[in-house]
Amino acid sequence: MTVRRAIIGSLIAITLLALPIQVLIEPTLVNTATVCIVTASSLAMLFYIAWSRAIHSHPLSTFTLFGFCVTTQLGALLVQTSALTPVSAFLYDPLYTFGMLALYQAIAMAVHVVYRFFSVSGRPAGGPLRHLFGWLGMYRVPPAGALWFMGLLGLTTFFLARYEGVIGKIATGFVFLAWAPLLIPLYLQQYGDEYCDARINKGCLVLYVLAAGVLGLALNTRAVMFSGIATIVALYLLVGMRSHAPVTSRAMGRLAVLAIVLLAMARPVSDLATAMAVARQWRGKVAAVEMIKTTFFVLGKPNLIAAYRAQGEVAARFSAYDERYVANPLLNRLVGTKYYDNAFHFARSLTSADAKARLADVSMQLTWAGLPTPILDKLGIPVQKDELAYSMGDYLAYLSRGVPLGGHRIGSMQAQGMALFGPLFPFLDALICLLLFGLMDLLTVRTTAGKATLCTLGMLQIWNFFLSGISYEGLHLVVYWIFRNFEQMVLIYLLVYGVTRLVAAILRPAAPATALPTLQQG
Repeated sequence: MTVRRAIIGSLIAITLLALPIQVLIEPTLVNTATVCIVTASSLAMLFYIAWSRAIHSHPLSTFTLFGFCVTTQLGALLVQTSALTPVSAFLYDPLYTFGMLALYQAIAMAVHVVYRFFSVSGRPAGGPLRHLFGWLGMYRVPPAGALWFMGLLGLTTFFLARYEGVIGKIATGFVFLAWAPLLIPLYLQQYGDEYCDARINKGCLVLYVLAAGVLGLALNTRAVMFSGIATIVALYLLVGMRSHAPVTSRAMGRLAVLAIVLLAMARPVSDLATAMAVARQWRGKVAAVEMIKTTFFVLGKPNLIAAYRAQGEVAARFSAYDERYVANPLLNRLVGTKYYDNAFHFARSLTSADAKARLADVSMQLTWAGLPTPILDKLGIPVQKDELAYSMGDYLAYLSRGVPLGGHRIGSMQAQGMALFGPLFPFLDALICLLLFGLMDLLTVRTTAGKATLCTLGMLQIWNFFLSGISYEGLHLVVYWIFRNFEQMVLIYLLVYGVTRLVAAILRPAAPATALPTLQQG
């Protein structure tokens, strides 16, 4: 059995096993019908990956589709089943929510099939943009020194990203570089000691991860601590789903040990995340050392952590806005089903013409707000950015329930689109998916042998694509990504890499600067 078949086969098996368990947990008609929808939609995705070459020819877009399935449906099924909780629990309308999620997943899969059919995967060239990116060095493997430079720069910008204004916005654009050094083991696996000194770099990586953890505690920012690890886990999962290497007893033993370690760490990591949430009220008010001390003080008080969780559950239960679904705070971010359920529920309640007109007006203002203020002034577009400091999730809850704005609640572009365009939105969503797949494809390296692998920038963005690659909090964010954020991300990477190529050449002239980043496929 190959690694690929083992991973996908295991996912199919536990998905099928969860179905009867869910029926036993709550044998109601609603829960049973909900589980059937989730199971059918999840299996469709898993069989698509298993029976096609999509994960090989278009790895990033396929993995993004898989991420949408996990974060909206499959993850809910597996997590809630393991907790002996009905999948339909805590949702306003589980049948409608999962039905809509299955529909939009089916649309994305259909578009992906058409896109794969018409895209050329057997040639390294694919249009003027790919030629330009290749000429600029997008598809080169950065030397280890360059990755270290990027990572240190990315960690530094976490400090600056806290500030409001232009400096904070610019610094936020560099944050994704912080995880660049974590790619060194992947390149070592491909190129061996010719790439860099494995012993020195792996030792430095341990110190780097510890430093990132301390920085996350000091800034009270969980993204610093967990996003890098999540990126590497996602990359290795993609590698496994593409690998035709045989499964060995040694590999199974390592996997078993890893599973035991993860299970043992699940509760402490969850408590740490909660402790950081409790200590957040002192963020920006005390020094970094005091913030770390406060976090560990809270972590050492199990009663305080339990009280915070209970208070949050009671507040959510009786407030106008409820985010309860998955008990574990970390998994609650991975499984975003409840956010979609809220957004669909609030959007469906907007039946009056006035509410829809207000939603359309705010949607347009949020879209225009993506332009710099000088450009807006020259175009004569009256947009007050200071008055738009809220998310689409906020505005849907505000229109529906009168919930105050400013909480940055997570919404759904599908719910917003259905409220604005009605039955026409699925067609618009298909066009959006097509454009997004095309941009993702630019972050893959194509060889004359027909293989496709991720370039360094694609690796650094894989976790973001997994979480929300084809489904954003609002339609304006899709516009931002297509017309601004993607170009900004590419420009930042190429500019930094242009500098680090010179630095890396001085530190290690023999680095394989022209090698292609081929993730192992077996």
